[in-house]
Amino acid sequence: MVPPQYAGIVQSAMRQAASHGSSSTSSGTYDPSFDSPTTSTPIDNSASDAAAASAAAVSEQNLNDDTAMTASMAAAEQENDAANAAALQTEINAGM
Repeated sequence: MVPPQYAGIVQSAMRQAASHGSSSTSSGTYDPSFDSPTTSTPIDNSASDAAAASAAAVSEQNLNDDTAMTASMAAAEQENDAANAAALQTEINAGM
């Protein structure tokens, strides 16, 4: 049942549909052929795989560079510590 305030609108729409000769031939059943492709398309992931491999190589190289820099800084710090100790010892010896 249509609420009274919409009854006129529904009747007008039905009259217009009838005057245009509208007829429905659809049975209203589901047709899966509209939802799925008839042939499957193979997916080419080679570009994505190559980009991932390249990114992994760059990441590994960056890690190697960081490790080498850290080792170099540690060696330089040890040399600096030794030089500072020698300089301090020289000052102590000169002061006595």
